[in-house]
Amino acid sequence: MALGRRVPTAAALLFFVAVATGCAGAAGGLTPSASVTTTIQGWEQWLRLDWTAETTPNGHELHGYIYSRYGAAIYEVRLLAQGLDDEGNVIGQKIEWVPGIVPGLQRASFRISGLRPAARYRVSVWSFETIEGKGFL
Repeated sequence: MALGRRVPTAAALLFFVAVATGCAGAAGGLTPSASVTTTIQGWEQWLRLDWTAETTPNGHELHGYIYSRYGAAIYEVRLLAQGLDDEGNVIGQKIEWVPGIVPGLQRASFRISGLRPAARYRVSVWSFETIEGKGFL
């Protein structure tokens, strides 16, 4: 009789492990798209971007600055650059690290090269961490 009770419990446990694993995989598999441009909603309250696009011998390149509006240093910043066609559809994208840290209330430079030609580009902060809290804001 005890064996009969353990089988449904074991099955339920396996089900919950499978569901948890599936959910974790979905979160880890987040990819940029026309509607998904960041992993941190509201990043604009902490950071600001200023950039320009230019054609180089190696393709199109975006370069500029990322400004911190936060009093502590921000690091492991990744930017998402997306090339858009005339209708605003994503035709190419690339995630690039900002080198070093962005000091609190200061700026750091970035360069994203090797982009496809596009009618226009957009850049957003894909992810970052703070030195102060070693985590997202």
